[in-house]
Amino acid sequence: MIDELSALSESELYPFHMPGHKRRGLSDLLSLGSEDADIMGKERKYKEFWLDGAYAHDITEIDGFDDLQKPDGIIADIEERIAAYYGVDRAFLSVNGSTCGNLSAISALVPHGGCLMMDEGCHRSVHNTVAIRELTAILLERELIPESGLSACISLDETEKKLSEAKNKAMLPNAVLITSPTYEGFMADTEAIADLVHSYDIPLIVDGAHGAHLPVCREVDVTVVSLHKTLPAMTQVSAVLVNGERINPDEIKKYINIYQTTSPSYILMASAERCFDIMEENGEKLKSKLAENLDRLYSINETLQRLYLTGSECINEYGIYDFDRSRVNVMDRTGSLTGSELYDLFRTKYQLQPEKHTDRTCLMLTTVMDTEEGFDRLMVALKEMDAFLVTYCLK
Repeated sequence: MIDELSALSESELYPFHMPGHKRRGLSDLLSLGSEDADIMGKERKYKEFWLDGAYAHDITEIDGFDDLQKPDGIIADIEERIAAYYGVDRAFLSVNGSTCGNLSAISALVPHGGCLMMDEGCHRSVHNTVAIRELTAILLERELIPESGLSACISLDETEKKLSEAKNKAMLPNAVLITSPTYEGFMADTEAIADLVHSYDIPLIVDGAHGAHLPVCREVDVTVVSLHKTLPAMTQVSAVLVNGERINPDEIKKYINIYQTTSPSYILMASAERCFDIMEENGEKLKSKLAENLDRLYSINETLQRLYLTGSECINEYGIYDFDRSRVNVMDRTGSLTGSELYDLFRTKYQLQPEKHTDRTCLMLTTVMDTEEGFDRLMVALKEMDAFLVTYCLK
């Protein structure tokens, strides 16, 4: 594995996939050009930390280094920073990903044998929790987008319909869970859905694993975010964000301690601290640069004849409230190329590694850590592939 990972890091294969740090080290971030002495000092400190090797800093819960099970020191400080960053009441670190967050949130809010109203397209961890806790599941259905074949997100109308039906049957759920944004970037009207769910005196959980880079809706009771998916944190680092007075944060923490490892990696937790150092000190500059690159990228939709970057045109349709442009869904309008064929072309011909593909689309995941060169290479690939299709494919 070490040989394979080393070869990958030295190759020209550009990562349009998770994790959000895009394999960029601290030396890459020096290109941000900061002249602030404190910031530069931190960059040097972190560079030394990672270059010295993980083994030199891999410890267990020894004196002075706090305990993730019951933090009151340096780990508690990180969790307070996360809560402040998102503007929520409490935040809990998870080094077992958003899987642990979903398991914990559901277990805390839905008693064993209880009822969960859930997004039909939710993550497998939600389905696993239903099985483990022997819950009754009421499924919220997503609409399919005909042109792309992608599933949308949970709409306010669908939620209202299912809650009304459940009330009429005297089967109101103990909690409601939706996914926003979805894997492909479709966003629900979480504020309106939260207000609706709360009108039934029911808490709302949002699996926001794919939206750690986005603002959090403060009306939502529990939001689970994967810092590693779209922010510069290492794989497995997530957070459970708790807000409001409808639930007891200590109950959430109890279940996190049940499901999470008792031997958490300090390397992973340190990467959470590094993540928010980067976002607090350079976040606005990085977000602005990402927006500029996305503007450039999506502008080629005007010139592409066969390929298309789909998503934004679906806002206010199919229950979609908004769209996260950092999820670049590429499709062939005519269907001549399948999502799998697009994926293979990006990877083999252009040395661009996509995140995933569906039957008709190929997903390229972008974050604040992507480079201008990476976007340039993607635009070249799109233009060349489009020109080839126009010239050689008559369909």
